[in-house]
Amino acid sequence: MFLYWSALYVYAPILSVYADSLGASFTTVGIVVGAYGFVQMFLRIPLGIWSDSLGRRLPFLYAGHFFNFLGCLGLAMAPSAAYLVVFRGVLGISASTWVAFTVLYASYLPPDETPKAMGVVSAINGISLTIAIGLGGLIAQFWGMESTFYVGAVLAVIGIVATTPIKEKRKIQRPPTFQKIRSVMSNPTLVITGSIAALNQYAFWASTLSFIPLYADSRGASKSALGFLGVIVLIPYTLASLVNHRVARRLGENRAVFGGILVTATMTFVVPLIANVPLLAISQGVSGFGRGMVYPLLMGLSIRGTPDEDRATAMGAFQAIYAVGMFLGPSTSGVFADLFGISGAFMVAGGISAISALPALILLKPRRLSWR
Repeated sequence: MFLYWSALYVYAPILSVYADSLGASFTTVGIVVGAYGFVQMFLRIPLGIWSDSLGRRLPFLYAGHFFNFLGCLGLAMAPSAAYLVVFRGVLGISASTWVAFTVLYASYLPPDETPKAMGVVSAINGISLTIAIGLGGLIAQFWGMESTFYVGAVLAVIGIVATTPIKEKRKIQRPPTFQKIRSVMSNPTLVITGSIAALNQYAFWASTLSFIPLYADSRGASKSALGFLGVIVLIPYTLASLVNHRVARRLGENRAVFGGILVTATMTFVVPLIANVPLLAISQGVSGFGRGMVYPLLMGLSIRGTPDEDRATAMGAFQAIYAVGMFLGPSTSGVFADLFGISGAFMVAGGISAISALPALILLKPRRLSWR
């Protein structure tokens, strides 16, 4: 998982700046970033169903590393922003296999510890992104922006090698019927958690992964500073992922998610008021902590109570729902930035995140966690 996410994100701090250097408008920059989520909207559910039908997760891990390799090489050699859209889509294929990674990991733990397992998975995700994005900024600073894509391709190859020792016990089962799939995907908790996650992914992808780098670049940030901005988001996110189950145990999951959403929305609203990079870094760090309180809890809640044989389908549905935000966030914010300026894009993103706070408080069951 560490190598998988590192390959997917080592170039993240410079992608929007790289697209801008190829002559892309704000709208095109948004499409480049959003192509990644666009593919996931359509692939994550079919891949989850396919995985459940096979009773296997491991082949999808290999596929994830392979498409990482192909996508990173394509970005490195892209002659124009149009090619960036295509190969970001290829990387979206890779990201769709995350369904299998998460379900395979959760299968090693008791079912009632699923939210805790998702916290650990999110922490691994956060650690890998922290290191990869931090190094990505330095690599771009010293060897050029294209070099980050080649590093991603190398990490993908190492990921394939590192996957070979993993063992999986195949579960032979009948392919899920249409009625079974519909039943899993219509689970109210799954729909609610996925929708809340989608609104918050909109804000995260519209700001941190799309226009924060461009905003920082306009304030004189170096390429290494762009990497640092990514790191300063991820360290608090990782720490929050490790402790959010303790907070939820005391407050209840709905209140923990509600508080995290308010934090991230507020930090998105204030970006246009910040005039220098150090203050921008602080706001991003606070935002990262709020996100770490929200996302792992929602991910764990989405499949809690789902039978093991249906979990890839359920996780695929959850991730496909929130991928809508991953696509619409950068793509529509690019349009808003062209129309109203980059500050307008941040205001819209903050507002969309805030919309989900009250539903999280009311619709999520106010359950206090009993596991440790």
